[in-house]
Amino acid sequence: MIFNDLAFLFIFLPGVLAAFFLPPLRRLRPWTLLVASFVFYGLSGLQHAVALAAGIAWVYLLSGTKGAEGNRWRLTVAIVFPALALVYYKYTGFLIAGVLGLDSATDGGFSLFRDVVLPAGISFFTFQLIAFAIDRYRGEIPESPRLGLFALYVSFFPQLVAGPILRYHEIAEPLHQLRSFRLSAETASRAIAFIALGLAAKVLLADTLHHYIVGWRGDPGGLGPVTALYVLFAYSFQIYFDFYGYSLVAIGLGLFFGFQFPDNFRRPYEALNPRDFWRRWHRTLSYWIRDYLYIPLGGNERYRRNIIVIFALCGLWHGAGWTFIIWGLYHAALVLGYGATSKGWDRLPRLVQTVLTFVLVSAGWTLFMFDFAGIAAFARSLIGLGSASSAGPGLEHWGFLALAASICFIPSFEAMARRAGELERASIIRAAGYAGLAVAVMVFIDRSQDFIYFRF
Repeated sequence: MIFNDLAFLFIFLPGVLAAFFLPPLRRLRPWTLLVASFVFYGLSGLQHAVALAAGIAWVYLLSGTKGAEGNRWRLTVAIVFPALALVYYKYTGFLIAGVLGLDSATDGGFSLFRDVVLPAGISFFTFQLIAFAIDRYRGEIPESPRLGLFALYVSFFPQLVAGPILRYHEIAEPLHQLRSFRLSAETASRAIAFIALGLAAKVLLADTLHHYIVGWRGDPGGLGPVTALYVLFAYSFQIYFDFYGYSLVAIGLGLFFGFQFPDNFRRPYEALNPRDFWRRWHRTLSYWIRDYLYIPLGGNERYRRNIIVIFALCGLWHGAGWTFIIWGLYHAALVLGYGATSKGWDRLPRLVQTVLTFVLVSAGWTLFMFDFAGIAAFARSLIGLGSASSAGPGLEHWGFLALAASICFIPSFEAMARRAGELERASIIRAAGYAGLAVAVMVFIDRSQDFIYFRF
């Protein structure tokens, strides 16, 4: 099930809200959300829900019980199971075919290695399981939660599939206060605003850009340079609004149940340099990598080596393929390149720094769009060596791209949503605006696509 699905919006979510706020079921609120989360996830495949439950039980058995603090053996064993599950589900095909160069094809029957279906969001909840085990080992979670609350922390449906990647201490308090939580009108208004803005970013902006460029992406060598440039920047805004939209919806859903999720984006395309970009884009992933990989590897003492290692792993986390690893190494090169030229870079006008960073980041997204042959063909098109057999973008395409860029760089959706519910005359106008936005989303939701980060 996905957020931009009518069944989720008009059946699942209202049902969960009704059960959660029904007075006779107040004491059962944690179980209501836990069952709802597994139903939400299990609809994508029962075996995936089983894998999630197994990971939760394994990590809790080793790290959620007494004796976990300072026990390196327990930590190692606790991490191994979810890590191996992630490797099996996500990287088996890549390891066999891409690394070992073996043919995993069979005679057409079932193959344990070929017929692996990637559970949605496995990279996200695996990182939460690992974070909990490490934090328990370090003594940062002195009192372990009950199994039910721990399971809810890992599986909570608003952030289960595409983040944000949460630490237990960030939501421990609202988890323990579920039975006493009261939803105010102001918080409900903010939640609705976040959801409306997030769905609009996904359905109206990201998916429209997808439909504009999907045909051109299928023929990367048949584009003129102007068309290729359009595809480059249109996809950059598509992936931004796609993931940003999910994150906004997740924040809104969390507010309904008393959770304050961290902002996963801080206007990343306004970054002044590649290092600044990673402090703004997918912030919970960046901080996870910093705290659980970069610092344990030695941090700044082995800066160059560690930057290369963590960005290569970051690329591999995003996808099982050489293009994703190269994407990670590309960003490592950008960060190291900025570090080597920062004195000159920082003297540039701020607008030049922002534009340069945006162009470099956008160029990297080609590694998400194409395989290596497609990238080579697209590069030829970009410099005018393609066949230019496809018709180029028209006024409508450029106009919508300009609209997407304006929305990306000018308003702050988070600030807009947090002002919702204020008791002033302007709030009536805002409410009407959100209602109109919701209607527009419903009109176009039937053509909406899966969220891009679901496959990560």
